[in-house]
Amino acid sequence: MKKRIIFGATMGVMLLSLTGCGGKTLTCTNTQEQTGMTMQAEVKVSFRNDTASDLNMTVKTDIDDDYADRTSQFAKLLEEQYSSYEDSGFDVDVKSTNNTVTLTLGADFAHMTDEEKENLGFDSSDNSYDAVKESLEDSGFTCR
Repeated sequence: MKKRIIFGATMGVMLLSLTGCGGKTLTCTNTQEQTGMTMQAEVKVSFRNDTASDLNMTVKTDIDDDYADRTSQFAKLLEEQYSSYEDSGFDVDVKSTNNTVTLTLGADFAHMTDEEKENLGFDSSDNSYDAVKESLEDSGFTCR
């Protein structure tokens, strides 16, 4: 179970490295089921001048009743995993209710330094709408 939790948290980190923004909004979703949990991720990327400007990501994890006693442990793991992103300009929030843990991340790339973007794996070479959409779809997301 711990490996699955770490995998889920790692997947969230990978998602962050794929973002960029401009004048449209791209919304992508992904659902993964693993033993004991279902993770539903939604990524919204806003674009200005066909360049990623900000990101909002929500990952809702529903934990099966058989593993409910691990809900707070999973929430704590996510808090530890993502707390360092706050130092890089992200708003991070982890909430736990009953058998559900929700991770919410938000970032305004226009207010981040180049170093902060680099530290997060933000590649400024091509963050156009089409490139971000392709990256997310290659990662298993469905975009609209």
